[in-house]
Amino acid sequence: MLKSIAGAAVAGLLSFAPAVAQDLKDVKLRLAFIPGGVDAPFFVAAKKGYFAEEGLNVIITDGDGSTGTIKALVAGDFDIGIASLGTTAKAAQAAGATNLIGTAALVQKDPSSIISLEGSGIKTPKDIEGRKFGTDAGNLEDGMIKAFAEVNGVDMDKVEIVIINGGADRVALLNGDVDFINGWANPDGDKVGAVKPIEPPMLFADYGVNLTGSTVTARKDWLAANGDVMKGFIAAITKAKADVDADPEYALEAIMEARPDLDPAVIALEISVMDNYRHTAASAGKGFGVPAVEDIALTISLLEEYGSMPAGLKPEDIFSFDYLPTE
Repeated sequence: MLKSIAGAAVAGLLSFAPAVAQDLKDVKLRLAFIPGGVDAPFFVAAKKGYFAEEGLNVIITDGDGSTGTIKALVAGDFDIGIASLGTTAKAAQAAGATNLIGTAALVQKDPSSIISLEGSGIKTPKDIEGRKFGTDAGNLEDGMIKAFAEVNGVDMDKVEIVIINGGADRVALLNGDVDFINGWANPDGDKVGAVKPIEPPMLFADYGVNLTGSTVTARKDWLAANGDVMKGFIAAITKAKADVDADPEYALEAIMEARPDLDPAVIALEISVMDNYRHTAASAGKGFGVPAVEDIALTISLLEEYGSMPAGLKPEDIFSFDYLPTE
């Protein structure tokens, strides 16, 4: 069991270590961003000693995006990283980072959505025609709004695009400067909805466009020498996920104890909605972190067609089922 917590949340770094730390193997984990509901199993596994039971001392560091996590893994600065599987795929094809592979898919249903205020009349994809779309340049570059439009017969030439950099798109929507934005249903939609009522967000995943999101990722060469470490890591977070479901307040406590500067209301909301995105229709009923091969294939095909990713990847190039618990 976990006896004590070594270290403190300094510059986004926390090491959960039992008293006999020398008996444990240090594992450096880099998150995709600052902790959110998706990360609750990591903090619960640390607080309850599940990592220690697997012989691991997991050192959790915050991230600043999937791309940064991928770069840090490639550089060997971390053992395990959390990054979207789409980012791993693009890194493999565009940057030659073929030494990376996903081992557990934590977010399989993309929360990306069309968000508009209640009364906007935007209830179907075609309804965005003739409206003002507030977005930043990077959002347009990933190609998924184009995919959403094309798959659903939307003429983007009939959409007025308003470039809003600096993350001010939600403010523009609330002020009525734009008619809709493209963000995560949770928490972006919730943040808008807390100020003014919104229409139910239109999830891209419900309209034929779904990218596999946050995934436990590592270098293949590291896994060759540490396969049992990865199995133990995933076993620990799988056990912790059951605890998150059974006691979300404890999960919130685990995160806030590690990162006291976070907003507990936001984290609590993220924990409460996270299960909406853990699986897709294709992977429903599978274990925690177990994706459907067809969803990985869809991620690849969407990025090839709309995200300017060179063709040639296969699902097994970017994801391995070898480290997941046997069902």
